[in-house]
Amino acid sequence: MLNRSPQPEPVLEPDQQYAVVLLNEEQLNQFMRKPGMRQVNRGYSVPDVHMRYLRLKRRTAAAAALLLVLGAGSFLYFMAPQPAMASMFAWKALPEAPTLGTGASFSVTIQSSGSSDGAGFAANRVRTLGFPSFTRVSPGRRQLHQAMVGPYASLDEAEKVQRRLTRSGFPTARIFVDESLRNAPRNELQNDVAEGNPTVLLLAAPDRLSVVFELPLEPRQVRSRRVENVLDIDVGPMSAKVAEQQWSAPEGVHLIERVSIEGVQASETGDFLRAHLTLPEFARANVRAEGRRVYVDLTWPMIAPDAVAPRSAAAAADAPGSTQPPVSRVVPVVDARQDAPSPEAYAEELRGVVERLGAVKPFLTSAAKAGSPDVLRALDDTLSTLETSLRGMRAPAASLDQHQMFLSAISTARKATDVLFSGDRSAQAREAFVLYDAALNAGSLIKP
Repeated sequence: MLNRSPQPEPVLEPDQQYAVVLLNEEQLNQFMRKPGMRQVNRGYSVPDVHMRYLRLKRRTAAAAALLLVLGAGSFLYFMAPQPAMASMFAWKALPEAPTLGTGASFSVTIQSSGSSDGAGFAANRVRTLGFPSFTRVSPGRRQLHQAMVGPYASLDEAEKVQRRLTRSGFPTARIFVDESLRNAPRNELQNDVAEGNPTVLLLAAPDRLSVVFELPLEPRQVRSRRVENVLDIDVGPMSAKVAEQQWSAPEGVHLIERVSIEGVQASETGDFLRAHLTLPEFARANVRAEGRRVYVDLTWPMIAPDAVAPRSAAAAADAPGSTQPPVSRVVPVVDARQDAPSPEAYAEELRGVVERLGAVKPFLTSAAKAGSPDVLRALDDTLSTLETSLRGMRAPAASLDQHQMFLSAISTARKATDVLFSGDRSAQAREAFVLYDAALNAGSLIKP
């Protein structure tokens, strides 16, 4: 066994000793003059790459959806028929038309009374003489019930009527001028009357409007026919061809929306003028002929019907050798619905709709205040069903006004239940209630 003895530690001579220097990595790199290490894909870990992929995917899907919408819109615009486009875009519905010409109207006040009975009695007396009469309540603090005749488009017409009324026992008859529409706002389109066409004017009168067609010759025939909110009038025969022309109502006028005319060829009697008047469904219309002028008097549903000359009086005044003054020829407005049921059958059919509509009133009030979309849609479904039932009925001639007013009440109520309606729902609902109550009082078959 070897005996290993410990080795003595080496002893360095003074000239062979070394200094020890401690350096970190950065100092070592600088000491060795090596470039610093650069991190690859700095800031993008595996989760970051996944998020970039999802973001890119969403952007690609959004771009594809936008291209799809643009493509579908372009296809509809270029390929859809015009009626479809008109129903989709409001600005495609009707072409812009020049504003109706306006002017002053001239009426004759025959009596002012403190009671409605006195004014109504005077209006009935004038009616038997063949003049178009109506009553109104004068504005101001001292409200008077007035019996009036007219309106007329010229002062000459009104003065002739005034003289006839004076001779007929109304010495206090005086002329009333209404200029409220003379300066009505108009659009910039030129309102030129085509050669051979009548002059069309819009006049304001107390509680009413009148559309006037001034013809070159006195017409021998005037026929009118109304289908819902369109009133058609045939006038003729005409001495010249009538060119198509149309006008829009001035801003702020609510009893008429649009007027258009065209020429139609009758088989034997010659060329006729056909006028189309677009009216609100609630507006009442009365057509009369005065010499070369044809008047369409428009009133609100709450206004009492015009007192017009009966046919017997008109026939007697137009008879040869008659000493009676010429009278206004009243043209009855005929509704297009034929074969109307008996008043009793119609009243029974109407009563169910009216009672159901009355039951909806309190719910409509609360829904208009709350504004809940679900409740509004449910009410609108009910009103839509009632409206469909009402439109499917055929009303007798004596109940047409009441029938139309109930339709107007439902239409107004449906605006309040429209989820997209941005106006005052409560005010819209109250307006519907006013029309509903007025409709109840407008006829004799259905009463509150």
